Amino acid sequence: MLATIAMVGLAPPTLAQQLPELTAATATGANTSAKFFGGVSADNGASFGNSFDFDTPLDITGSIQVEESHVNTVGNLYIVAQLGEQLLFRDATGNYLEWDMNLATLQAASPDKTLASNEPLTVVDDLPLGPAGAAGLTLSVFLAYDTIAAPGELFYSGAPIAVSIGTAPPAEPASLTIYTQSISAQIVQLRCVVCHVSGGVAGGTPLLYVRSPAADFLTTNYNTIVNYIKNVPNGSNRILSKPQGQAHSGGVQLQSGSTDFQNLSDFVNAVLTE
Repeated sequence: MLATIAMVGLAPPTLAQQLPELTAATATGANTSAKFFGGVSADNGASFGNSFDFDTPLDITGSIQVEESHVNTVGNLYIVAQLGEQLLFRDATGNYLEWDMNLATLQAASPDKTLASNEPLTVVDDLPLGPAGAAGLTLSVFLAYDTIAAPGELFYSGAPIAVSIGTAPPAEPASLTIYTQSISAQIVQLRCVVCHVSGGVAGGTPLLYVRSPAADFLTTNYNTIVNYIKNVPNGSNRILSKPQGQAHSGGVQLQSGSTDFQNLSDFVNAVLTE
């Protein structure tokens, strides 16, 4: 969940002049000369974007240039985040808590501070947002401040810092894991490619592999054997019976009960269940 996102303190980010400018707004609708800046970067502020992969470490930084008349007055800095339908604010301890959009319940990320002309904020520091709970969602971050010089008013970024996070990459199929760890080198490259290659003794069969020096040999051979198991009539049984020497011109290659044969059987079962 968002509450687990790195809650670093209010620290200097990229200079405001380098951050994208956000629109400014006020709770009462009054005009303001305050300015808000913020952006999301995967390269330490060299560039900013709004869409990143699931596991890309990101920095989300912001800056508030308060109105000139508010400099050196006491006020509060706020960070509000929307993740999907969930609305949260960051409290003074760095935790994100659910918010009901009632200004009376909004807590400050940095309370009771003397406002400087420029207030930098670090929202996220070098953190992949997908594993933190934002996978497949858009995270919107609003910056705000208030001051005793303007009672009842809230100055905020009318447009948020927004970033869309990709979904998690698909998990590797169990069959591919078994093939990579226990089948490719131990069975296919050690035994099968002696005959089951183009121009080989078994070159006329539908089960043709490539030898390990070839580019992408592992993927090519994996796809070949998976296709054989799934699409050749009785392929799953034949891929297990022939290495035992049954109707196999290459004779016995795997003994029933051996580790290699059990690995091959596990591989076939995994392919059939995927």
